[in-house]
Amino acid sequence: MKKTVLLAMLFACLGAAPAYAAPYVSGSVGLGIAGDFKEPALDYIYGVDSGFVVNGAVGYDFNGLRAEAAVGYQKNDYSNEDTLGASLLTVMANGYYDFNTGGRIKPYVMAGLGIAHVKADDDLGIPDPWLDETYFAWQLGAGVGYEVSTNTTVDVGFRYIKPEGIECAYHVTDVSWESHNFLVGIRYKF
Repeated sequence: MKKTVLLAMLFACLGAAPAYAAPYVSGSVGLGIAGDFKEPALDYIYGVDSGFVVNGAVGYDFNGLRAEAAVGYQKNDYSNEDTLGASLLTVMANGYYDFNTGGRIKPYVMAGLGIAHVKADDDLGIPDPWLDETYFAWQLGAGVGYEVSTNTTVDVGFRYIKPEGIECAYHVTDVSWESHNFLVGIRYKF
């Protein structure tokens, strides 16, 4: 319940931006280097290969501080060719701090809270995935933006994303998983 209230407050703040805030939209694509699914209780690991990531966001720029609502999707295959893979659909509230360097290049740090729907399929012959649930998730990241023009910024960044509380439905055991995402994107400020 506390997580739901916190997320509702974060998204409400995004909708109540003051007049001096500049709205923006952004999009990015990249490489998702997911960790393996680990079930420590059973000493079992699903090996996961690298995959693709796409993200889109709307937000407000408060001249150095940014707040946004973002949706992302990630798809990774398992290392074993006989099995399918995993996907991650996220809805996040993110906060950014842009360092003012006095020039067009601006490094930043970011943090976000939200939800992640994790779907992980087993063998091709099994119709139901072993994991198909929504969890609380958080992320941390850093990157560099380059202002191409007054309104347009090209962005290169890194994000670490972690869904919490994953359980395997078959074995009722805790599962650990995270992803390291490297992204290239563009942000347009209105």
